[in-house]
Amino acid sequence: MFSVGIIGDIHDWHTEKINFFLKKNNCNVFTLKFSELQIKFSKKNFYLYNKAIKLNLDGVWVRFIGNGTFEEITTKLTLLHLLENTKTYVHNSPRIIEKTVDKVRTSGILEINKIDSPETIVWNGKSLNKKLINKKNKYLIKPIFGSQGKKISLIRNPNQIDKINAEGNIFYLQKFLDRQENNYYSDIRVLVSNHKAISAIKRYSKKYVTNVFQGGNYKKIDLGIRLKSLSERVSRIFELGYGGIDIKEFNKKFFVLEVNGIPSWKALQKKENKDVTEILVDDFLKIMKKYKCQFK
Repeated sequence: MFSVGIIGDIHDWHTEKINFFLKKNNCNVFTLKFSELQIKFSKKNFYLYNKAIKLNLDGVWVRFIGNGTFEEITTKLTLLHLLENTKTYVHNSPRIIEKTVDKVRTSGILEINKIDSPETIVWNGKSLNKKLINKKNKYLIKPIFGSQGKKISLIRNPNQIDKINAEGNIFYLQKFLDRQENNYYSDIRVLVSNHKAISAIKRYSKKYVTNVFQGGNYKKIDLGIRLKSLSERVSRIFELGYGGIDIKEFNKKFFVLEVNGIPSWKALQKKENKDVTEILVDDFLKIMKKYKCQFK
């Protein structure tokens, strides 16, 4: 029997589903909040407590890390790193979360690995060399930390940039792949697990932000060979245990927009006949067993 902690700043439908299938596989499950955890370093050891309960976990499933101070976020990630150091399997690992939560790092990794992604320009403060911008393009300005399509603005004219205050004073400007189908903008979310593409939905909206959280509609689509191959390649590059990959089809090519290391799949599940969480939990247990075998 494995002892597994589901850790997050909040818990929702996803935690309930993960909990159910872990228990179905005879796991001892702890639902944990970062705010309720304590760390103790003593006698050449690292101890983790949930309130008064000392935890000894085989695996951890990270569900949600919210906003916070630099110190709060750093400490949460440090906790996950330390768990890995003590041979606890972390799904997804802090290394993966760090690569996917930061859009600048995600874009850099995609480009370095020759994955098509939209032209992106990043700078600190107002010192932009405007020669880097193609005046014929529209751009989206996004916060480098954030999800669910929040705080994204469309830049139709480069002169607008001077009037914008960027989140954290970091400007992340990404070319807007301006293509409509029947007056709708769209993109694709592919859910991957253990480097396999499980399912995909197309999100569409009359607004340029298509996220379901922002009111976008969605439908299930088939995973063609090209989409499946691209998603699984990105999964391997980012070493994902599981993840959500956002993709835009533009001029007959697929462009990777973002990689989400702590994805949601509730919307996708509504369009899917198979139980997605059961597949994710089965993969989690397979990976954890393999991971734990390394240290026997």
